Amino acid sequence: MGVSPFGEMGRFHDCAGFLRGHPALRAGLALLTAAACTHDVRLEAPQPNVRAQPIALSSSPDTARPEVLQADIAMLGLPLAHLESTVCPGRDATTIATHVDSAALINALHRSGGDARTELTGLAALRSEFHIQDGDLLRHYETEHRPGSFDYEYDNGGDARRTGHGAVPEEAFPYDLQSALLLLRGWRPRLGETGFFYVVLGRRLWRTEVTYAGPQMLQTSRTPRLTHRLDGVSVRLWQPSEIEPRHFSLWLSEDAERVPLRMVADASFGEVTLTLTGRRQNDVACSGE
Repeated sequence: MGVSPFGEMGRFHDCAGFLRGHPALRAGLALLTAAACTHDVRLEAPQPNVRAQPIALSSSPDTARPEVLQADIAMLGLPLAHLESTVCPGRDATTIATHVDSAALINALHRSGGDARTELTGLAALRSEFHIQDGDLLRHYETEHRPGSFDYEYDNGGDARRTGHGAVPEEAFPYDLQSALLLLRGWRPRLGETGFFYVVLGRRLWRTEVTYAGPQMLQTSRTPRLTHRLDGVSVRLWQPSEIEPRHFSLWLSEDAERVPLRMVADASFGEVTLTLTGRRQNDVACSGE
């Protein structure tokens, strides 16, 4: 879950129309931040928390087991979409595949839908792809990830195609939204500890700081549950003055698996909530049966 908006979509065509037409898609993959239309401006380095340390990859096996997560996405209590995300470990790589179905009302206003796929080694993304139905257009983003840099490719079904390269400060690894969730699930911070990492959204790089707020009781549909709460803020490194940092809170289960139970995040169109509705742990979804 959380594994996505489908990220920073850039300014490749009608940005305002895209924002209006895709609240569900953006919410569905808005684990860390919501996207906004971009402009080519000079790099603006954020003022980092001097106490923040890079969040290291976890070797915990609990974060890369076969798993299917289902979540409902809403804004102001109104349903936007349903999300299903599947983690499939393999011999050479792990894949995460996420599908977002927009609510009927959203589709009636503007035909939309989307898929994301990430290939990882360990918990580090090697390759990520996003396919977004935008009315009559099928937008496609593909990113290659490596320590210190990333390469991206974008097309919208024929009218526009962009390729490019981005550098990452400190030779750090650039995650995508799906691998970033696994990173946070494997993190074991102390109370009040702040960590950071970099994430690629579309063709732009963001720096995300996350603070462990401590244990908290969360009211679920069945019963109150003890959770670990993380509060975060994401800042785009290529950031025009009108784009504000994006804030989010994530509630993970208190057991070793750190299941994402709820997320609340800023978006360009309002505050969005993702709520876990189902979870399965088996190889059936990965075997294709």
